[in-house]
Amino acid sequence: MADKINQSECETDDMEEIIREYYDDIYKYCYWKIKNSTDAQDITQETFLRFIQNFVNYVDMGKPKALLYTIARNLCINWKRKPSYIPLENIENDSSFIISNELDTVIDKMYLHDAVSSLPLSQQEVLLLRYGQDLRVGEIATILNISRFTVMYRLKCAINELNKMKIGED
Repeated sequence: MADKINQSECETDDMEEIIREYYDDIYKYCYWKIKNSTDAQDITQETFLRFIQNFVNYVDMGKPKALLYTIARNLCINWKRKPSYIPLENIENDSSFIISNELDTVIDKMYLHDAVSSLPLSQQEVLLLRYGQDLRVGEIATILNISRFTVMYRLKCAINELNKMKIGED
């Protein structure tokens, strides 16, 4: 009986550490995919709930980051599939993405956002995971269920396209 209590306490400590370490990154990823802070929070919580429910099966599989991103990605895809209804009284001005009040920084972010938004979704996603979430190519391949070479190809194409856009502006 004492072994079960100690194992349970250890699992709880592990789970709290995983949540502390990855919660913000998973939320940022969901926000990028959904573009709504409330829904991104809901999806982030659902991601961790599903991970916790299956934690017993996951214990010896290494770092949980790839699994958390995979769960979050699938939940975001499912969220986009369902029809949405937003009452007018619930629409609010969500400016939480603006971190700096400096006009130049905001303008640069807007140009970058517009440039990245003009890329195909597959390229946007690998850019976000690689540079926004600082994931390795192998982790991205696992999350997206594609080969490492496909990830590298999409990154190269996206960067080349962004460089062309930058040269075109100069």
